[in-house]
Amino acid sequence: MSQATQEELRKALISVGAKTIATKDSAILSEYLPHTLAVQVHGDKDKQIPPQPYTALLKSFPIMSDVMACTLIGAIGDVERFSNYLEFKKYLGVVAENKTSGISVSKSRQTYEGVRDTRRILFLMVLVLISPNTKSNLFKHYYDRLVKGRGMSKRKAIGHVCGKIAQVMYSCLKNNQMYDPVLHAKHLGVPWDEKCLDIRMPKNVDELESKAAEFSEEIV
Repeated sequence: MSQATQEELRKALISVGAKTIATKDSAILSEYLPHTLAVQVHGDKDKQIPPQPYTALLKSFPIMSDVMACTLIGAIGDVERFSNYLEFKKYLGVVAENKTSGISVSKSRQTYEGVRDTRRILFLMVLVLISPNTKSNLFKHYYDRLVKGRGMSKRKAIGHVCGKIAQVMYSCLKNNQMYDPVLHAKHLGVPWDEKCLDIRMPKNVDELESKAAEFSEEIV
């Protein structure tokens, strides 16, 4: 996820009525914000500030930037406040729930509840992981299984992969364990391949960020 540029910060300040100070203050913010973010996530040895305990766990996931980790850490707080992974997924806004009509259950849909920013991050992770420009990986395999194997719509499958990432994330945070792709492959019944580790942000990440923001607002 790209960091905010000085121009983006300037426009944001103008939008909230700070036009007279926008240019000067945006220059200052663009210089210091990255350093502030780094301290929040990684700590500062010189100032004896320890790294946030969840940083290493979250950063063990594929496609996890400092900005994404910081947002998730701020939203999640203490994972112990969630009784189970379903509560965690619902809080992040990526749990499927049944849509009822009278006494019948017509279909399931993704809940609109939860923190919008975490929904956006999870959607971005999935869109990057399943992108044609991204090499084969375990989450892409899971997505293909849903679409090609079960006949699920692509949009609905994306939501399900978001839920799967949230479920694995909850387990890692709860048990204080790094994401283990080898163990994940075993659970999925997929032969392990070292190439699954070579995942990089595609060049069209800005386009995917916009799409993730759109998806985070939808109910499907």
